[in-house]
Amino acid sequence: MQDNASEIVLQQGLIEGNVRIFDYLFQHYYSGLVVFAIKIVHEKEVAEDIVQEFFYRLWSDRNKLVITKSIKSYFFTSVKNKCFDYMRHQKVRKKTEDLISKEILHESITEREFIIETELKERIEQAIERLPEKCRKIFILNRMEGYKPDKIAEKENISIRTVEGHIGKALRLLREDLKPFVPAYIITLLLS
Repeated sequence: MQDNASEIVLQQGLIEGNVRIFDYLFQHYYSGLVVFAIKIVHEKEVAEDIVQEFFYRLWSDRNKLVITKSIKSYFFTSVKNKCFDYMRHQKVRKKTEDLISKEILHESITEREFIIETELKERIEQAIERLPEKCRKIFILNRMEGYKPDKIAEKENISIRTVEGHIGKALRLLREDLKPFVPAYIITLLLS
């Protein structure tokens, strides 16, 4: 342990820019500070970077240096704080990366769903367009415009049985037409 007089000499020499005192302090404390930093950040390279940055700042800001306790205490407290700053920064970075990843994943899923939904809509519309004219008209009245079979029969001046026959035929033709693109149970849900 250094006595009070040598502490003052070391501090004063450092503040005044004495390179030999700086070299002495670097040689004396560097490896211990690295080991100490590794215990906090758990990565040798990061610990070395933190300690080197500490010594760089110590030298470049030496004229602003205020050490109220021992040099050793000041060094270890400073490195500990820099390690905690690093850990906080890493947590914020990780959270940000996680949020960005989730957002990108969500956007790509939403985009894919939109494309699939749009393609499916187009395929259904095309399949409806391919229905025979009378069959298509009755199917649209029933499924798209919400008319009941008896109202369609009245409007088209045909029997309810004929209306139901056209609706059944339309459903059968649409299922066949859409089968390569969509599972049968989904077609049933879409068209019922």
